[in-house]
Amino acid sequence: MPRHLNVARVVLDNPLPHLDRLFDYEIPEELDEICVPGVKVKVKFSNRNMEAWVVEKVALSSHHKKLSEISKVISNYPVLTPEVLTLSQIVADRFIGNLTDVLRFAIPPRQAKIEKAFKFESIKVPKKDSKEDVTHSSITIPPCVDKDVAIIDSVKKTIKHGKQSLILFPNIYLVEEFKSTLILKEPGVKVQVLSAEQEPSVRYSSFLEILGSNTDVVIGTRNAVFAPLQNLGLIAIWDDADENYYSQQSPYWNAREVAILRARLNGCDFMSFGNCESVAINQLIKDKEIARVPFSDSDSKNYWPQVFTLDNSSSDPIERTKRIPNKAWELVKEGLKSGNVLVQVPRLGYSSNLQCSSCRESARCNGCSGPLLTKQKNSAPECKWCGKVASSWRCRYCNTREFRISVVGQTKTVEELGKSFPGVNILTSGGATILRAVEESNSIIVATPGAEPKTPNGYSAAILLDAYLLLGVPSLAASEEALRKWLHLLTLLKPESDGGKVFITSESTNRVVQALIKHDTNWLIDNEQELRTETKLHPSVTTISLKGDLKEINQLLETFNNDASISVMGPRIFEKEELAQIVIGTSKPEDIISKVRSEIIKFSVARTKPVRAHVNAYDID
Repeated sequence: MPRHLNVARVVLDNPLPHLDRLFDYEIPEELDEICVPGVKVKVKFSNRNMEAWVVEKVALSSHHKKLSEISKVISNYPVLTPEVLTLSQIVADRFIGNLTDVLRFAIPPRQAKIEKAFKFESIKVPKKDSKEDVTHSSITIPPCVDKDVAIIDSVKKTIKHGKQSLILFPNIYLVEEFKSTLILKEPGVKVQVLSAEQEPSVRYSSFLEILGSNTDVVIGTRNAVFAPLQNLGLIAIWDDADENYYSQQSPYWNAREVAILRARLNGCDFMSFGNCESVAINQLIKDKEIARVPFSDSDSKNYWPQVFTLDNSSSDPIERTKRIPNKAWELVKEGLKSGNVLVQVPRLGYSSNLQCSSCRESARCNGCSGPLLTKQKNSAPECKWCGKVASSWRCRYCNTREFRISVVGQTKTVEELGKSFPGVNILTSGGATILRAVEESNSIIVATPGAEPKTPNGYSAAILLDAYLLLGVPSLAASEEALRKWLHLLTLLKPESDGGKVFITSESTNRVVQALIKHDTNWLIDNEQELRTETKLHPSVTTISLKGDLKEINQLLETFNNDASISVMGPRIFEKEELAQIVIGTSKPEDIISKVRSEIIKFSVARTKPVRAHVNAYDID
């Protein structure tokens, strides 16, 4: 008896852009039952064995020659669901990439032992009910308020409606922390964690459990946005501006945009939580695609610590130039009486930057010209780039052998604090040694941004040292990033009503500091969004960064030269790498993305050097 659906349409697991399309293969009769859409197979292509995903089964093929047969079905499990396939194709089109590149993020590597232990029969596709009151919203939570309460409340409402929730966090530590809190407060909820940081077997087991619909809530990091949930009611993301949400591999997608695309595709709720909005979310609020949900009494002293700046220290100009002003010392001394004190230092080591003591030129490595630093007191300077010890260093401008410290690091800060507070326990957190929690009392903790440990009942006081290093970062997101890092520190403090205080070594006139003093973080984000609109930068427009060989970049420039609907920055030449870069800005991204994709496919067919396309990158670089 002839089989009705005897042809499989597959997408090859191959990174070449010109092979990013469907190919037809005949299904051998012995594989007919197990070769279904969603499974991975082996096929012959150009005399090579390749893996491929079965997308659909059809009766007839438009291929006029005799079709090659599928060699093998790698796994009987249809792990690629139709909804994830559709989402992956949308993401590939949006970020100028290949479908298979996206599928590598969506489907974790197969673990045969885990598959054998898993019961395929348990996989059920629930009936989807359309949700009429879909909301896309953003909630800004003050720093001294427990974020988990608001997120768990949204999860409970979703479960009540018989739907599943997907919660995204920027790192595995926050994932595990939220999971523990959720299980403690809602013990009956079925929870799965999905993250690339898990052991491969654990990750694949979680993936199969989610695929089998045996879960209410999935909590994960960036790649979990593709979790095969089949009855989604809510996608929530915490701190969506975090750089960890941006993929560093082609097609350079970011979790916030994919989460919004998936929420629209599924017709489910989307919620962005954070201590401040991202500029991208702010733009969507301005465009009325997302609603801003106010937090009641958000500027209360019960939700914020008291903020001090250099303007609160002294009118003496010499006092204001000190790295640690007297007011900061007073806060440390006072804070130690009632609890722990946190000191944030932007740099590790003893000194993260050295200068010639004579001419004040930056001390550079004689080999690679990288900046020199010292890791310990009296240690020889080392190159930050190549790691060579510069024990015989001489200034290339004045031949002096002496150098001075221009940027103090964590180690020297501990030394200075130890001299001023003898007998006080001082702990460090940062680099390879990160503390997650501190049980000791009346101690000083010196930490780098993002490595600040929690302490029971919160810190009594905090000092933000060398604020200029964070505020002066040459980055498009410098102000937003500084605000986020400082807000994270503020979440660890007691509120002002309980005596919590923070000292920032910056003038109160700075915009980031002003937002903290005003207790209105979105005031700064509103301002940033207006600046981006004036300068025609993301997110007011879609930006496409194109980097490759100068010849190919010049061809792209010629293609878009006469297009009045776009703006072009560059080309920027990287002589060392022999590469060039341009950045295209457009308010009509669909047409431009399609044109760029067509040009990249032409380069691939001609076997020229590849051009890397990066849509809405975290930074212009």
